[in-house]
Amino acid sequence: SGVRVLSPQHTKMALHFLVGAVAGAAGAVVAADVYPDLVPSLGLTKPKQIELTYFDISGVAEKIRMTLLMGGVPFKDTRVQFSEWAAMKSTTPFGQLPLMTVDGKQYAQSGAMLQFAGKLSGLLPKDPYKALRVDEAVGLDEDLRGKIRPSIYVGMDKTLSDRVKQAKVKEMRAELTAVHIPFYLGHFEKMLEGSEYLAGDKPTIADAQLLTTLRWLSSGNLDHIPAECVDGFPKVKALKEKMEAEPAVAAYIESLRK
Repeated sequence: SGVRVLSPQHTKMALHFLVGAVAGAAGAVVAADVYPDLVPSLGLTKPKQIELTYFDISGVAEKIRMTLLMGGVPFKDTRVQFSEWAAMKSTTPFGQLPLMTVDGKQYAQSGAMLQFAGKLSGLLPKDPYKALRVDEAVGLDEDLRGKIRPSIYVGMDKTLSDRVKQAKVKEMRAELTAVHIPFYLGHFEKMLEGSEYLAGDKPTIADAQLLTTLRWLSSGNLDHIPAECVDGFPKVKALKEKMEAEPAVAAYIESLRK
């Protein structure tokens, strides 16, 4: 009939082989998390050239810049002036920035770029449970940014007079300062109890993203949000200062002052 029946001995050997293969694959994933510099990236070929293109602001590209910097991944940081954008827009995949060019191929969407940068830099755990914790922290930061964003859009609303816009922004920022910012920073403070970073004892893309948000909040560039709003959360503030002191990040921050 062409059907081959395995003997009990062969069946047992096949099961041992299967279990060993599965264990080996799982072991490789765990080892890659523990020793990221010693284990190949499970088929991921390191690119020869990465170019990150965005406006000359922090915006949604800063979390990607910070991830690549913290992971020691070389990249070209191309800054576009707003006056150049109209002519450039049609050349991008979805008519938007940031744009990442990897070995000549273009990619869009900052969240996708953050994940990619995390995989390249070792700042995204391969263990699915650790990665889940990282994505949880990234999502929380996105929620915080989502609370801030409407106050920015109001300031850009051309249907409102300057007086009305200023009043509405001031009102919204007062609520942010009193309610929303403490709410979210309080949760990040709890995440750091007994943990050096948001998702364990090593920095991840979540820490890189939160760093950009903390620098934004404490920059003084958001009218009516005091630059000291982070100070009431000592663990969060310490995390910010520790990451800012990383040599590559510190050099980047210094370059922004020039």
